Order: sequence, then C-alpha cells, then structure tokens
Amino acid sequence: MSENLNLISLTLKAKNATERLEELANLVETAPENSLLLASELCISGYDFDGFFAGANKAMLGGMIGSFDAMLLERLQEALSPDKFLGFTHLSSLNKSAGLAQISNLNPHQPKIYNEFLLLNSNNVFHSQFKAELFRPNLEHEIFAAGEVSDINAFTFKGLKLGVLICFELRDSRLWAKLKGCDIIMVPAMWGKASMWGKARENAYLSLCKALAIANNCYVMISSSLDLEVAGVFLPDGTLEASAVFDANLIAQIKKNLGLL
Repeated sequence: MSENLNLISLTLKAKNATERLEELANLVETAPENSLLLASELCISGYDFDGFFAGANKAMLGGMIGSFDAMLLERLQEALSPDKFLGFTHLSSLNKSAGLAQISNLNPHQPKIYNEFLLLNSNNVFHSQFKAELFRPNLEHEIFAAGEVSDINAFTFKGLKLGVLICFELRDSRLWAKLKGCDIIMVPAMWGKASMWGKARENAYLSLCKALAIANNCYVMISSSLDLEVAGVFLPDGTLEASAVFDANLIAQIKKNLGLL
C-alpha cells in the first residue's frame, strides 16, 4: 500500500485566508497521485483569520469557524482524490454545528476553539488530533484550548505507522518516545523567524526535525509558514530533501547498520 508513496510538503504565499485556501487547493490538484501532502500549522487562517476576529467580532468566532470549515473541507476534498492525502491544521470549534445563529451579542458565550490536525482525502478523514502543548509566549492559551497529550500517538495509515507533532510539541522529547517506531512523522508549524526570536530559534526547527528523523529512524515531513517559511522532508539518515518517495528499505537498511534489526 505504501509503495511509491510521494511525500510532499507545502508552503503558501498568498496574503489572506481566501487566497491561501485557493492556493492550497491548486497545489493539491497539481500534486501527483499516491501522495501524502503536508501543509503548515493554521495554514489558511493563521491565529485569527487575518485579524477579522479582533474586538467586537470575537464573539462570532465559533460560528464563523463552523461556516468557514464547511467551505474549507468541501474545497479541499474537491481538490483531493482517493489517492491524494493532505495533512494540515485548522481552527476548529466544538460548537461549529451551531453556526452563527447561536453566536450573537445577545448570547456572547465563548465556544471552545482548538487547533486541530486533520489527515484527509477526497472521501474520508483518517486522523484528527488537537494541539496539546500550546506556545504561551504567543498567547496561544488565550486563542484556543489545549488537547490531551495522551491523544498524541502513532496511528496506522496505508500500512504505515504515522505520527504528528504540532509546532511547539516538537520540543517535548517525551513525545518523541511515544512516536518511536513510526515510519513517518509530520510536523506542521508556524515557527518563529529570525527577526522576532533570533537565528538560533529559526535553526531550532530544522535541527529538532533532523534529530527526530535520526533518533526515530523515520521520515519527518516539515512545513512552516506565516512566519518562518520552510518545507521539505528529512530522510531517516537526516538528509533534507525538497520531497521524497517513501522507501521502507532505507529505514530497514539504516536500522540494520545500527544493529537494530
């Protein structure tokens, strides 16, 4: 099932949410069949849909997310196929089925918002996972709720073991251990760039992803956008490529050379 699976990471250049959605859909449509694609953390919306939900609009957030989600998933699944699979994160509301009718100035309750990873194709959602470890310096804890660390586990996909670490979760070595044995780990991020955090933090994303690939003897797909812009695939030996084709023999050979098989 995993034979000749293309591993392709994407970044987007468009400046607003509507244009980013269309850009992502176009990239998906032009990708080859039998592909696993990764887009960055909150690749369409950023933290707040380009500032739309600031101030008075904030009370509408849950309902608007529900409305936008319907359009988002419909457009992406239209662009996908049964043999193209896309991983990305988006803002998700547990109240999304309520829609705008229940979010008003007369009923200004705050729905729980999550940063949710989805892996889907044209027909199904194969995996979902809420970001559990939030980056407090960016006030993520004020924007969305945290998921459960216990939900970060390997899962089976096309006969392979996959795992997901969302941005800041990459820094938790305990999670590396939980994903030991994965064939592919996906790391969508909105990583801080040099101008804000210094070059060391910019390098940290690449260094940690490379180390994860080597330590876990697996492929690591990376995508960061809306801040640090980088995408690619680390091979199990730590080599960074723009894209890759999954090769179970490479993993086996590296493990054999290390005396692990």
